[in-house]
Amino acid sequence: MMERLSGLLTAFGRSGLVLAYHDILPDRRAVYPYAVRESTFLRHLDMVQALGLRPVTLAEFTDNLLAGDASGLVAVVFDDAIVGVHRIAMPRLAERSIPWTLLPVTDRTGVDPDWWPEADRTMTRVEIAEALDSGAALCGHTATHVSLPDIPPAKALDELRRSRETLSAWAGREVRDLCYPFGHHTSDVRQLTRDAGYRCGYSFTNGRCHPATDPFAQPRLAMHEELSPAKFLATVIRPRCTWPPVRDLRRQPPAVNA
Repeated sequence: MMERLSGLLTAFGRSGLVLAYHDILPDRRAVYPYAVRESTFLRHLDMVQALGLRPVTLAEFTDNLLAGDASGLVAVVFDDAIVGVHRIAMPRLAERSIPWTLLPVTDRTGVDPDWWPEADRTMTRVEIAEALDSGAALCGHTATHVSLPDIPPAKALDELRRSRETLSAWAGREVRDLCYPFGHHTSDVRQLTRDAGYRCGYSFTNGRCHPATDPFAQPRLAMHEELSPAKFLATVIRPRCTWPPVRDLRRQPPAVNA
């Protein structure tokens, strides 16, 4: 059964998958939005292996995507560099020799994230360095996790450039891929992302990544606790054409009382 599904995935028209996680929690902890318990995370990794998908860093995934074929590839990424990733996900990924990618918010290391009150603190610089030593790659996620369409272009460009320069220095290699905070992007933000030296931008719209999609509006899959093995399987084998199209996304204004 899994062999047939693996063949189906490689036939999905050059498209690949980016699995976007946030915090990873001990099984005893209550789950908050976008956090995933350790046992659920490990079941997801088991499914990746059973389906014959090849895990790669987001940089290698983007290399293949921009070259025209990401079929059979999956990138496991962790937005915001929450400390549970260091405590739980990092050793599990090392045990399985799975490449992965970390998205630190460069000016917000070792703090409680003001953009996500429910979350634990972010990783410190020392913990990020340990993640790099463990085999993690880095990807841009801005300097302060601001919604880029909501700020002046000059400030947005500074957010993008400072993050990329800082991460490149930390990693010892150039970082050229970005995941937009909150998934928010517009045509202006996509152009600023190009101007800041990035080659690809990933949103928070669910779907499969394909070379025919705008490289600065690529989708990801938002991973969460409710993705049982059956739901995980249904999600990753869902054809690209059935997902909603990637579109401009920005923070919704507050409702006005009539």
